[in-house]
Amino acid sequence: MYLSLKSEIIKIKRTSIRKMLLMIPFICSLLAIGFNFLSGDPDVISLSAETIINHWGILWLSVLIALTAGLLNNLERKSTNFKTILALPINLQKKEMSRVLLIIGFVVLGSLLLVAALSLTRILIQTASIAVPLSSCILAVILMFVTSLWQVPFCLWLSRKTNFFITLLLNSMLNLNLGALFAPTEAWWFIPYSWHLRVQMPLTKLHSNGIPLPQNDELLSYSVIPIALVVSIIFFIVLTSMTARSFNKIEVK
Repeated sequence: MYLSLKSEIIKIKRTSIRKMLLMIPFICSLLAIGFNFLSGDPDVISLSAETIINHWGILWLSVLIALTAGLLNNLERKSTNFKTILALPINLQKKEMSRVLLIIGFVVLGSLLLVAALSLTRILIQTASIAVPLSSCILAVILMFVTSLWQVPFCLWLSRKTNFFITLLLNSMLNLNLGALFAPTEAWWFIPYSWHLRVQMPLTKLHSNGIPLPQNDELLSYSVIPIALVVSIIFFIVLTSMTARSFNKIEVK
């Protein structure tokens, strides 16, 4: 597993993939802050950190995962169309799991950069009286990372079966539409794209549409967090296993 992961890292070492992907958290932060400043309302501007998290969950987190998976598969297709991998005496399931770990590594780095942007935002922009602590913002980023992990094996499988553009479009649009639609409803647990949006609500005190939630709103309940964590981890394990088995089948094609 370690050697497979190391080989994947070497493949992207001389490409622009790393630099391009790690710019996404900063693009997300700048656009979210710019969006708040356009409102001209000091109360809205002071909630810039919370808005960054909201934008991250609504769009950019899914874009980061889809881009990484799509670019990795594109790199393999353009080089040898997976022939090099298939010719090696290796366990293909472990090879696919190493690619899953590589993408997770990118998401971890992206999340850490987002936390850095959040911290800088809190330093430079005066917060509102209703603003949540920075620790809650950081916890929200961590929980969103865990509850969106299932997208990694899904996007790897989808980009291999279709192409880069379909994966990027489908993953981001389903997240933007299904996630935002179902996250504030009682059926949130049934839609995977709503899990990471729902867990951030009690922590950021923002609705999935970016509007501050009133006190005592039912969406502020922390009871959804353990449920989302359990179902997302189980779903991630199931999808990773299925994706690895699917990758193993290309050996006979």
